[in-house]
Amino acid sequence: MAIRVFHADDHQTFRDGMRLILEREPDIEVVGSAGDTAEALRLINKLKPDVALLDLSMPGGGVLAIVRRLRTELPSVKVLILTMFDSPAYVHEAVTAGALGYLLKEAPGEEVVRAVRNVAAGQGYLMAAVTLPVLRKLADDARLEGRRHLLSDREIEILELIAAGAANKEIAERLGITEVTVKAHLRNIYAKIGAQNRAHAVTIALQQKLIESGMPVLDPVLKS
Repeated sequence: MAIRVFHADDHQTFRDGMRLILEREPDIEVVGSAGDTAEALRLINKLKPDVALLDLSMPGGGVLAIVRRLRTELPSVKVLILTMFDSPAYVHEAVTAGALGYLLKEAPGEEVVRAVRNVAAGQGYLMAAVTLPVLRKLADDARLEGRRHLLSDREIEILELIAAGAANKEIAERLGITEVTVKAHLRNIYAKIGAQNRAHAVTIALQQKLIESGMPVLDPVLKS
């Protein structure tokens, strides 16, 4: 039985070319196409294809919303994204929404065919050109999360106060600890994130989003 494919893309010429590529295969049939998201959703609901081949950018927007709806309302329809957007963030969002595959429009015809077959079989497919950037992003995120877990809540608090311009004495007064303890925390922070001094620690913390930029100006410490 042929794999029934629906293709949504706002460029008619691209859709026509993709139809020719897919229908050369004896096991693939293009059952419909659309140039905007509203028409795509209507026809997918009507035709119930095996694979929905979707561009991320179409008139009407909301392509990821369609992916989410299909995942919950028509789980038999497998989504394969075919787009020009190669950012790892787009790939992550599409896969999180429920897409089983992600291809760039630069993919050769035989790779699109292979991806359609994989996705129809319920297997994931990521084009090699997007796989490495995605893996790098995941690795970077994991390293960042690891750094965050290395620091205690108190150490994060001290970094935030340093970023706001507080000296050790003021940090000690605000947190109700001694300056000796503040210095001990700073030594631990430097060792954990590889910083050489206060300024370097704040720079690393901001770059790696361990603390947020634009810390507010400190109010005077209230003395009892």
